[in-house]
Amino acid sequence: MKIKSWLQIGLTLCLAFSLWSTMSSTKAQAADGLPFSDISNSYWAKDTIQWGYEAGLVNGYKDGQFKPNKTVSEAEFLAMLIRTFEPEVTSSKTGNWANPYYARAKALNYPVSSYTNTTTRNQILTRTGVAQLISSAEGVNYTGNDAIQYMLALGLANGSDASQVSIASFKGSKALTRAEALQFIKNFADYGVGGLLDRPTEASNPADLPALPTAN
Repeated sequence: MKIKSWLQIGLTLCLAFSLWSTMSSTKAQAADGLPFSDISNSYWAKDTIQWGYEAGLVNGYKDGQFKPNKTVSEAEFLAMLIRTFEPEVTSSKTGNWANPYYARAKALNYPVSSYTNTTTRNQILTRTGVAQLISSAEGVNYTGNDAIQYMLALGLANGSDASQVSIASFKGSKALTRAEALQFIKNFADYGVGGLLDRPTEASNPADLPALPTAN
């Protein structure tokens, strides 16, 4: 019985030490100035995430993580985009939380899935959807690949292949992640028109699109 008790105590201590080591290691890797255990100083979007966190655009989860690769819904992205430039627009405390953002999107004529259907708001946003929303905020009306070309040509986005800037490298059908969402919005804040413009009711002429930049 004594041997069994000592074995149980030893196993308990080993488990406790293992958990403490894991927690200490995770904490040590967390980026400076951020409370997220899964974002290190070397993470590619660390500065962007810090920008979004300090601006009050994003928060972490209860487990202390930011979850940068988690997908983003249309409603979540629209809320971040509008609050970046119009912080007076806030989530609703009654009804659907995103109603104020969709009301503003309707006033600006932005291309969202629906102004009233709360179910479609929760659908995962693609990178093409982002291109259409951000180009709309620049005061043009482009869709699909034209919206992607607008983003790439004006430096509001980069493709995944640094050696070749192309529509294909943008990967428009790919689902948007939290880290990517913030990067798109920060690019727009840094290099865009400085605010949210109305989207024209008529489609913009593709002939007016600037050419894609050549790779360095």
